[in-house]
Amino acid sequence: MKKRLSAKRKSELCLICGKCCMSMTFFGGEVDDDARDEIHWMELHGLKIDYVQKRGKTEYYFSIPQRCNALQEIKTDAGATNYVCGVYETRPQMCRDYDGRMDGPFGVKDCLWRLEGEDKPIPTNLVQLTALS
Repeated sequence: MKKRLSAKRKSELCLICGKCCMSMTFFGGEVDDDARDEIHWMELHGLKIDYVQKRGKTEYYFSIPQRCNALQEIKTDAGATNYVCGVYETRPQMCRDYDGRMDGPFGVKDCLWRLEGEDKPIPTNLVQLTALS
């Protein structure tokens, strides 16, 4: 049985990892006539589109294949790189809602929410992502 994580714990785990800030995938919806124009616009602007067949319907997911502009690199005295979210407290709702545990190619394979929820060990060699004060 999967362990239920509190919102506070999820936030703590996100600040440890930050992989979803390197590229994010979102559910777009069902592919219909209205969505085709939006999909075309997304493709023209460099977004990656993935299609999935579910219950006889085609749905799409779109990926933003670039690092978030709010993600800042901070070099430590030891020469390591730490990542800092410059807008963590006021981040967009899309970021707040994002769940890296999604199955398949749409989630983050080693999302810390997934690992801790399945009582698997959290890696210790991660770059620390922190919120700016």
